[in-house]
Amino acid sequence: MGRRSHQKAARSASRSPIGTESSRPGPAPSTDGHFSLDGGFAPALETAGRGRKRGMPERRIVFVDAARGLAVALALYIHSLATFGSWYRLPLLGQGLVRLITSAATPTFVVLFGAMLEMVYYRGLVQGGAARVRTRLLHRSWSCYVAYLATVAASVLGGRRGVLHGVAAALSLGDSQYGNILKFYAFALLLAIPLLDFRRRRGLVPTVVVGLVPWAAVFWLDRVAWPPPSSHLSYLTAMLVGRPVGRAWISLLHSQALIVVGMTIGWSLSAGSETRRWTVFYRTATIVFLAALAVACAVMVGLGPRQALAGYLTLRFRASHHVGYYAFGLLEATTLLIGLSLLLPPRLPYSARLAPFLCLGRSSLFAFTLGNCLLDFWPRSWQLPVATGFLAGALVPPLVMCVVLLVDARLLDPIPARATPATVPPALRPHEH
Repeated sequence: MGRRSHQKAARSASRSPIGTESSRPGPAPSTDGHFSLDGGFAPALETAGRGRKRGMPERRIVFVDAARGLAVALALYIHSLATFGSWYRLPLLGQGLVRLITSAATPTFVVLFGAMLEMVYYRGLVQGGAARVRTRLLHRSWSCYVAYLATVAASVLGGRRGVLHGVAAALSLGDSQYGNILKFYAFALLLAIPLLDFRRRRGLVPTVVVGLVPWAAVFWLDRVAWPPPSSHLSYLTAMLVGRPVGRAWISLLHSQALIVVGMTIGWSLSAGSETRRWTVFYRTATIVFLAALAVACAVMVGLGPRQALAGYLTLRFRASHHVGYYAFGLLEATTLLIGLSLLLPPRLPYSARLAPFLCLGRSSLFAFTLGNCLLDFWPRSWQLPVATGFLAGALVPPLVMCVVLLVDARLLDPIPARATPATVPPALRPHEH
């Protein structure tokens, strides 16, 4: 791609607002039938009772679900502002401030995706369930793609995309209005199969190196003749390798760095005893933060602080898959994780009173898909002023949370609750700690 194409993508990006457990035993919230946006497996937490499903072990951590839920809320909020038209009435300074907060959503999703690969799927792999892990990854990949297809259908029915474009998007040769990260996860879960196998055979450090190595090839991407932006195939290649610029807001090739960083954080959350685990987590998160800060500072030295911040806040870095986007994004994601881990202490139990507020993170795939599908049906002629749009956008995440809780209560819980008492998952039992 030439400089003109990069500048065109940058101008387009600047106009768009988006690109987009408890340590003590206690009442464990039901997770039957729920799938996390990062691909984590929630149902069937390896109970020993007869007739129950057997799944991979999962240990729910309060601040992890809170971080994922906050990322869902931030994504839905910025999508709401765009849908209601309020975003386009904001001055540039206001847009920059909003983006400074909401831009943490996607990097947080991807980092937590890597953490769940390590904490859930890798743990199942080392316990001898290789075939089961592969099956679950394939199932989660299909679940994410079905959710993506739902957003494609909603964008067509809501008049946001044409029928022909919707058909192309369903084949990964187009995009949906807001659900493209779901397509990203469908492919990332497939790629996780060989990645986890390599992790098992070679260890974590070589896996981190494998995730960072693709950045060495980034400098040669523009020398390859990629499909032109007018081609439907450009949507697929852009999602895979970030080229041509402007066709995808997130790239599998570039995002491997965030995924392996997330795996490192996941390792720290499952390392050793409870006391040592949190020490290792804070140490690991601090190292990740400092590494991201070093790269971000290098970007600011090279481009100048003003240009670097403008590139991140206007989405110019994201549109071109610039290293600055991943550095600043990782800074925000790590800050969010550390902050929530301090606000929600490690010993805070995953109680029944706290569980409803964590439902966006616990059922993030359903919540994210539902919220964005509803936004697609908002009439395009209903444009809201800034103040009204900000208020309406702030109400969207709580509305989605209420629907998720209603589904929890009415469709998923009653039958098991009447049949047998709730069982505390092994990961939450005292002898496991």
